[in-house]
Amino acid sequence: MPNDFPTSPRTPPPHRHPVSPWSWQRIGFVYEKEMRETLRDKRVLFGVFISPLLITPLLLVVIGYFANRKAAEDKAEVLTIAIVDGPAALREAIARDASLSVITVQDTSQADALVQQRTARAAIIAPADSEQTLVANGTLALELVFDPSNEKSISAMRRIQDVIDEFNRTTTNERLKRLNLDAALITPTTLAKRSVASDKSVGGLILGALLPYLIVMTAAFGGMTSAFDLGAGEKERGTMETLLVSPATRTEIILGKTLTITTVSFASAVFTIIGLVGSFVIGLSYFAQLTQGKIAISYTAVAVMTLVTLPLTLFTSSLLMILSSFARNQKEAQSYSLPFVMVVILPAMLSLFVGDENPLGMSLIPLLNCALAIKQSLAGSLTVGFFSLTFLSSAIYAAIAVAVGTALFNREEILFRS
Repeated sequence: MPNDFPTSPRTPPPHRHPVSPWSWQRIGFVYEKEMRETLRDKRVLFGVFISPLLITPLLLVVIGYFANRKAAEDKAEVLTIAIVDGPAALREAIARDASLSVITVQDTSQADALVQQRTARAAIIAPADSEQTLVANGTLALELVFDPSNEKSISAMRRIQDVIDEFNRTTTNERLKRLNLDAALITPTTLAKRSVASDKSVGGLILGALLPYLIVMTAAFGGMTSAFDLGAGEKERGTMETLLVSPATRTEIILGKTLTITTVSFASAVFTIIGLVGSFVIGLSYFAQLTQGKIAISYTAVAVMTLVTLPLTLFTSSLLMILSSFARNQKEAQSYSLPFVMVVILPAMLSLFVGDENPLGMSLIPLLNCALAIKQSLAGSLTVGFFSLTFLSSAIYAAIAVAVGTALFNREEILFRS
């Protein structure tokens, strides 16, 4: 029987694409939303932008001013020293030093008392037969008394040492002349120093002692306020549930939040670098003296600092997000921050005492490896192997931290702790 109803062509079934575990578009929406809210927080703006670019250079200017002022005052100050039974030649040598004033005392106990009372900053004690010893070309056994707990006493001790060194050279030359001997007899060698280090290496040595520590610290703590607000803060305000009913999955939400904290931490580290390096480069007198006027940073060092900071900030931001997700409120999150601070400070401080030539195995130590890579780049001793292992291991640690944070955020008993 013929079909009287018109037939319509069959609609082909829709093509099904494989489902992605997350959508970068939704992650971007979460990231944009969190960045807007984060940048409205004046605490974040102050910590990330104002403090590194204005407060840090200002503090360095103030430190440099007072350091220069103190150095000038110390140099101009006349320090009183006591002397017991000193020979006339030595007294004359001390008198020629305008920075020292001499008072004569009778015995050792009196000299000790004057130094303890800070009436005299240091004392020279000579044997009673010091004049005869010098005339007989003998060796004069002097005793230098000072107070190592007093800064001015230490300064007086150093000035006395300089005077005695010059006195020894002068007296030795006079003795050689009396004996008709050439001074070369007691000077078998002369030593001329010649540096092969570039200006960048000399300046990098000074910056390498400070920058790695500060970069690790700012990378770790720059996003702490944002992290505690985006996790524990949302729980406390009751806005987390609103975010969870959005089209974004929990994985997309935690990734967007982690990227927000990473951005804040990275910006904090970069602006700290700019603020600190800028203070050296613009020629602050105190820091110019530290670097001997040879401050310079290569483009390679800047690139290394930037690249190493990326996985570093992602790692520390993920750890902060884990703490924030686990905490019930911001107060509890802050209590968790103390162990985190200790874990970060230890390798950061260790970088201050470790040189720039390190075994390859140290590139696998979290946090410390980034500090050492920065230190090596500033000193010009960074190898491709050390940098590659540092970047790769830091990226792996960051990926593990992100995975742990994502897993915790997807657990009901963690996310809705009360």
